[in-house]
Amino acid sequence: MRLGLAVCVAIAGGVLAACQSPLPATLEFVDQSPVQPRLGEITTLRFRAIDSRGQPQPGVRITFEVQAPVSGVELNPTEATTDVGNGIASTQVVAKGGRVSSVVVTARVEDKVVTGPAVTFAGSASNSRQFTFQCGTIAGNGSGGIHAIGAFDETRHLIAGVKVDCIAHVADRNGDGIAGAQVSFLTEAGTIGPSATSVTDVVGNAEVVYKTSLPLPDDVPPGTFTWTPLNDETHTGEYLAPLWMHPFMWQDDPITGYLREPTFQEPRRMDPIRPGKENNPRDNLVSMIAITTGEEAFDDLDNNGVRDAEEPFVDLTEPFVDNNDNGTWDAKERYVDANGNGKWDGKNGKYDAVTLIWVQERIIWTGWPHELDRDPTSRNPKPVVRQLVPAPTGTPPRNIRNMLKFDSYVASFLLADPWFNSIARNDASDGCEAGSTGPVEVTPITKGQAFTYPPMTLMSYSVTDVRDPAANPPAPDYPRPIAYSVSAPCELTGSPVDGHGVVVYSPLVEGTIQ
Repeated sequence: MRLGLAVCVAIAGGVLAACQSPLPATLEFVDQSPVQPRLGEITTLRFRAIDSRGQPQPGVRITFEVQAPVSGVELNPTEATTDVGNGIASTQVVAKGGRVSSVVVTARVEDKVVTGPAVTFAGSASNSRQFTFQCGTIAGNGSGGIHAIGAFDETRHLIAGVKVDCIAHVADRNGDGIAGAQVSFLTEAGTIGPSATSVTDVVGNAEVVYKTSLPLPDDVPPGTFTWTPLNDETHTGEYLAPLWMHPFMWQDDPITGYLREPTFQEPRRMDPIRPGKENNPRDNLVSMIAITTGEEAFDDLDNNGVRDAEEPFVDLTEPFVDNNDNGTWDAKERYVDANGNGKWDGKNGKYDAVTLIWVQERIIWTGWPHELDRDPTSRNPKPVVRQLVPAPTGTPPRNIRNMLKFDSYVASFLLADPWFNSIARNDASDGCEAGSTGPVEVTPITKGQAFTYPPMTLMSYSVTDVRDPAANPPAPDYPRPIAYSVSAPCELTGSPVDGHGVVVYSPLVEGTIQ
């Protein structure tokens, strides 16, 4: 053995090639780990050399190279020798830039070449611009759009335990969902359970259950909507109310002033049940926030995947629950002390690649009107129900609509809850029907789930002579005129999750069929 080794070393010029492993018969790609690497992660590619007997071949030097150069992608090592036993050699690829990258690695031994699959690097830190938080699933998992739940009865008493599912979605700046991110939640009123934290699933969704309970939402004074809210070192720039509340259509009395030009003044009314209490829509607007770790958003103007000094960014304040909707933290509002200095801090004026990012969601707790809320009286100068068609006439006012035989028409009225909010409507069947006397039937026109919540809802239903003009034999002809009346029960669903049904009756409409 010593002689053989000596000969091999001594005659290096002539015998060295013979002492090396012969060329493999084939090369093959083995695997990649991880299969879906994120930006900044290392992924390992393994290749195997196979000899002429079909067995793994050790001691073969393999050269690795990228099929086409890709900026920010590194390959290391560029050469490796196959292992004893499995004939495998590996290389590692890392994408250091912040942009989505794709690279193809080839393994070569002289004229033997094998190409690995395309390695795509996508995904980085959670990004504040891609962080969403909404309640209610209306278009599959991860969607949102339930803006109101029924939380009060007609006496303003809390109905505890009304539930809605809320979903936070965490993604990186490229829009890729991030799995395993821990998300925390805080709320102004009610509770988020079963705990205040959740972990995102494989597509980046973290789901929690929100339900009504004490504490109640903060009672706030009426405000004025503006399209240009404060956005400075301590203000977030959020609108006073979410646009799905139609604040751009606000006026002091939206029922009496229906179709008038808006004044942007938040609606308000004295409560006929609670003396001295002024109601307005945002009294029951609940703010809640979702929080996770990530990066502040920025505009990547040169598309290099990193934030350069001159590129604009979104500076975040420390997370807080904006109970009074003024866009900044106030005493007694809950907040997260991100830097641990014992106080709430606004924007720090610099880009933070690692910080607490947060997003706000708001929903309305609604009730339904008491009899004292419906008609104008000295204690109720701003009622929340108003008949439109047929319009009331006479003294006392009556809603009269006379019909011809086999006729039909559409009746309509305005309806709000005691705070000048539309009543929660969370089921596809919600609407007004039935509730008639005489030979007429009532079918809903305003029907289904609500997607926005203005200060009141225009409720409509059709009234039709129930007799069929094409009937054979003909429908019997009653002595005319025939009296009829309608007070349609309008059923409205308080929540999409085990929700209760609220029944509010339309104003009485009466008349005759000639």
